[in-house]
Amino acid sequence: MGKGQVLRDPRKHLCRLCLGLMVILLVAVSHAGAESTESPSSGDAKATAISTDSDEKATGSAATAEAQTDQDDKKDQESGEVFKIGEVTVTGKIVDEATVNMPAVVETLTAEGIERINAVETSDVFKYMPGSYLRKLYPGLTNQPLVIRGNNTELTGRTLVFMDDILISDFTAAGNSNGPKWFFVSPHEIEKVDMIYGPYSAALSGNSLSGTALITTHFPEKMEATADAQYFYQNFHEYETDEDINGYNGFVSFGDKVGKFSYNVWYNRLDTEIQPIIFVTKKVSDGKAPVGNPVDGYAQDEDPSGNDRLILGFPGVSDLVDNTVKFKLAHDLTPDSQVRIVSAFWDSNREYDSPETYLRDEEGNPVYSGKVDIDGKSYSLGSSTFTYSKREMQNLLNAVTYSLDSPGGWKVNAALSSFSILQNLNRASATAAPESKSGGAGKVTDGEGGWYTADLNASHDVQWLGVHTLGTGFHFDRYSTDSETWNASDWLEDTRTTLSLGSEGKTQTHALYVEDTWRITDQWSVYLGARNEWWRGFDGAKSTDGDTGRIIADLDDRSENYFSPKFSTTYSPTENWRLRLSLAMAERFPTVGELFYGGINPQGIVNNANPDLKPEKSFSKDFTITRLIGGDGEARLTFFEDDVDDAIYTQTNSYTLVRNYQNVDEVRTRGIELALNKRRVLIDGLGLFNSVAWLDAEILRNDNVPESVGKTFPRVPKWRVKSVLDYAPTDRWALTFAGHYASHMFNNLDNSDTGDGYGSVDEFLVFDTKFTYRLPKNFTASLGVDNLTDESYHVFHPYPRRTFLAELKWTF
Repeated sequence: MGKGQVLRDPRKHLCRLCLGLMVILLVAVSHAGAESTESPSSGDAKATAISTDSDEKATGSAATAEAQTDQDDKKDQESGEVFKIGEVTVTGKIVDEATVNMPAVVETLTAEGIERINAVETSDVFKYMPGSYLRKLYPGLTNQPLVIRGNNTELTGRTLVFMDDILISDFTAAGNSNGPKWFFVSPHEIEKVDMIYGPYSAALSGNSLSGTALITTHFPEKMEATADAQYFYQNFHEYETDEDINGYNGFVSFGDKVGKFSYNVWYNRLDTEIQPIIFVTKKVSDGKAPVGNPVDGYAQDEDPSGNDRLILGFPGVSDLVDNTVKFKLAHDLTPDSQVRIVSAFWDSNREYDSPETYLRDEEGNPVYSGKVDIDGKSYSLGSSTFTYSKREMQNLLNAVTYSLDSPGGWKVNAALSSFSILQNLNRASATAAPESKSGGAGKVTDGEGGWYTADLNASHDVQWLGVHTLGTGFHFDRYSTDSETWNASDWLEDTRTTLSLGSEGKTQTHALYVEDTWRITDQWSVYLGARNEWWRGFDGAKSTDGDTGRIIADLDDRSENYFSPKFSTTYSPTENWRLRLSLAMAERFPTVGELFYGGINPQGIVNNANPDLKPEKSFSKDFTITRLIGGDGEARLTFFEDDVDDAIYTQTNSYTLVRNYQNVDEVRTRGIELALNKRRVLIDGLGLFNSVAWLDAEILRNDNVPESVGKTFPRVPKWRVKSVLDYAPTDRWALTFAGHYASHMFNNLDNSDTGDGYGSVDEFLVFDTKFTYRLPKNFTASLGVDNLTDESYHVFHPYPRRTFLAELKWTF
């Protein structure tokens, strides 16, 4: 086996078996605990940090979810029964009658839980959420898609992410190139995260096909300040690479409430090195007759499809510096209404200035380009095989939101937001290293764009044959991109010559919805909803410079509209049992990048575009059984299925050999989720959260690539397992130990990539831990380790190796 390949270690299977046995054992223990009628002991409160809550306290939209949760808390207080998930007080029932009327599974993580895990940035808080996956290669990565249930990491248009009712999902690009704008939320300001599974709420667009994350941040009630410093380190070693990678993250914030005004301002700086995520490879079979220029130093292994390959080097360890500043202001117009203003700015600079070649000539000099002989065969290294590059990005977010929760039963929420790409400049060399470091020919890519959104939601309670919560709302969004790639005579100085490719386009959506949550009796409730969306893609164009000047080709406009009904019914035979069936239709329209994909040649002919790209249409089903356990726990079993017609995915047409975004005619994803949340296990202060998900994503029809029929859809595993143990015997210190497992996934539609290593989507079992200790004078220190066993695994790119984290935090 070649160097750098991942072994399928039997220890993985042993650990997987242990996790499974742990789930079975703890379900039995929890069931026994359910027979007890005693209230939880005081020690239960200390074991709640990591546990999530699937009590379904979030409804369809970000605004209505927050309003519903607030309403539930008020009802709890009035009844004298309080159950705050993840907080210190744990008494009484786990839910009340108002929390069972939601159309979907919702898992919740609180601020205390976030403090117990290694969270450098907001994306980290999702890593232990049931049935989810967050693709994070390094801190500060801009394309960190959130995957929920059977979704694919390249289908980012299927997941919605909101921050305080403000959409931060990026639907301008294609594939996983643009993830949510996590950098506009700091882990330090989060009050809670609600994750909604599936498209079962009419208040959410078809982009919720996979699910929705609602992030609620904290607004001050008094003067407060925070200062936090983090240091992280890993030794990355793979093939001939052995590098020490260091990073730092600093955060400061200040806030106060003065009369009817509250405000908060924070600043965050991330300064880190980035481990290699790309390696330069050559297939052994591509070798030609030798040319008399032998080199040594390379590594060799097999690619995921079993082909022998050579590993020649990597682009080098890069440096990343991010600076983010955010300001929030809230004004209480009345005791029942509030307006909020948010403004945030992000600046990022990344530099690749030290490409590393493994190759050495007979004199020991590094070889970056030209024809070389390896094992009696010659290979050609292009002048841009090893490059230098610099990237500069700036984003600006502005938003205003309004909320009303009147004593008369009316709830109104409104939001306006604007996201602008102020700068997206990437400069790269195109001539041979190392001379190209000081300038010369290259490419310069300059982009801009962004989006606007507007939302208005209202609901009111009506008494008629029970209680009806009637809701309605309006949504608008417009996404745009405008990107140019230039040939440059000097890449370092940004000296542009001719336009290589210009690409622009827009999409726009209007939507209306209505919904009714009907609480018929204490045991039965029904949810009915309907949503209609009017979508269009327009102003698409490709351009380039030819012999006769600028050539511009306009692309055809597109328009679609879709009606999506929703239904859910919930039955609670006792206060400890709940059964819910949810059905929904949803349509996910193409993003700007998917719709206007392709290039243009000097003759003005657009290539690789797909003007017939259809929206994705899903029929989703969910059946969930929930059992409350002894006042301090919950078990959930969910069966779900998504039938998606016209799934949007990049593939090579077997007949035309054109590779672009195409529709896979039918993909069916079935799954089973088991989640167990127990806040007291065996001893006071010990809590546990386990989740197991089984997935079966099958391609049922694909006319463009018929050989893929019956295969597993790419990047969807058969198994995801997560387990978190949290021990906090006192308020002074806490220890967390967590593990997450995923089975092997495929990158190729034909499932031919069965191997492990670079370029594959590996099976992995990774453990993390964190120790937190509260010091005097408002200081908190913590030490953590991610990837405790130094696992080498890949999701095409290599993931970080064992990473040590140290943190010191001061609060006032």
